[in-house]
Amino acid sequence: MRNSSRLLGVRLAAATLAVAALAAWATPNAIADSTTDQIARDNAAAAAARADVDTLTAQRVAAAAKAADAQATVEESSAVLAAASAKLQDSEANLASAQAVLAVAQQNLVTAQRKDSETAGSLAQTEILLKASDNLVQQNQDALDKAQVQVGQMAREQYQQNSTLIGIVTVVTPATTGSMNDKLQWATTMFETSATAITRLEDTQAQLADAKNSRAVLEARAGIARQDAAAQLGQSRSAQQTASDAAAKVQAAVDANNAAKAAAAQAVAQDQANAAAQQAEVDSVNARIAQRLADEKAALAAAQAAAAAKSGGSGSSSSNSAPASSSGLIKPIPGASITSPYGMRMHPILHVWKLHDGTDFGAGCGTPVHAAASGTVTEEYYNGGYGNRLFIDHGIINARALTTSYNHLSGYAVQVGQHVTQGQVIAYVGTTGYSTGCHLHFMLWVNGTMVNPANYL
Repeated sequence: MRNSSRLLGVRLAAATLAVAALAAWATPNAIADSTTDQIARDNAAAAAARADVDTLTAQRVAAAAKAADAQATVEESSAVLAAASAKLQDSEANLASAQAVLAVAQQNLVTAQRKDSETAGSLAQTEILLKASDNLVQQNQDALDKAQVQVGQMAREQYQQNSTLIGIVTVVTPATTGSMNDKLQWATTMFETSATAITRLEDTQAQLADAKNSRAVLEARAGIARQDAAAQLGQSRSAQQTASDAAAKVQAAVDANNAAKAAAAQAVAQDQANAAAQQAEVDSVNARIAQRLADEKAALAAAQAAAAAKSGGSGSSSSNSAPASSSGLIKPIPGASITSPYGMRMHPILHVWKLHDGTDFGAGCGTPVHAAASGTVTEEYYNGGYGNRLFIDHGIINARALTTSYNHLSGYAVQVGQHVTQGQVIAYVGTTGYSTGCHLHFMLWVNGTMVNPANYL
């Protein structure tokens, strides 16, 4: 009974292990549902990461466009400010790009860590089943060893008790009918016991073989699980390194962006101071023009007559064939387009309303600049904001006192006090002062008041 109970226990253990293995490895519906859910979660996470990348990419494009706009529209600004602003926009674009890379790297890391956890869990479950299988094999091996000992002992006893003399003794030895029956019963019992022991031995051997086969299968699966876990761990570590590198780049981009912001702020402060100085220059010029007009007012009649005489005598000698406007002025650079008009505008870098006090003509450095009308060169000097400047007093034209100014020049072709004729080359286009590129900043005063030159050309 004890042997039968033990064998029943072994069989029950084997059945339990088989059920556990089946539950772990052969539940396709549950696994399919779990996989579908995980795929949905992964797709949602990937979509979120792509959305982050799209948003950051759009920010980068916007930053680049903003930098281009600032560079194109701010011609009366210091080169330092323009460069600082462009660098700030570039740093913001680089930061957005680094943040996009980090977002993707972090999502990949989360996915890798989840898969790492899954493979580790699968390996742990397989190892548990394998250990249980080893225990079952050992139990069957112990049962087989014990059964073999019992069968061997029984065989030895039968051999000793069933010698070749037993049959002769049974025949020749006087005995009663009862003693003969006893001997036959004993022989039958011994035979049945031996057969039962042998059957038990065979059953135990079969159980051991099944247990070993199950263990071999689990060992193979454990090997695959170990390889998968090792490979996934490598991917997880690689994703971790990638995310760390991306985070370091983001930090570097943040540092660069902060430095660019500080430099831009310093440049803005400097340009604000320069703007104040430039306004002081405007006030000074306005005062000088007003004073000169006041000095000329007493001789206005004579000046008008002289101007009319000069205008009539020098019209044919003009070196420029462009016709004068009704106000008597021509464009200082024939054929040049206006790149920035006169008027109030929001400064894209300083973010303040600021008067653009002239009309900008686009032209390459060194392009000749012509006198808008005949007159006398009154001033030539350098100013930090306007660069090289040249002023011409045109006297009275069509009952209006006109003064023009040419700025950001690279050089002069005439001298102070020299009389020039309309269309004569007086200077050359440059980019001196607060200028981000070669152009001419043309200014006009009518009766001592600064006006929009485009209305008189």
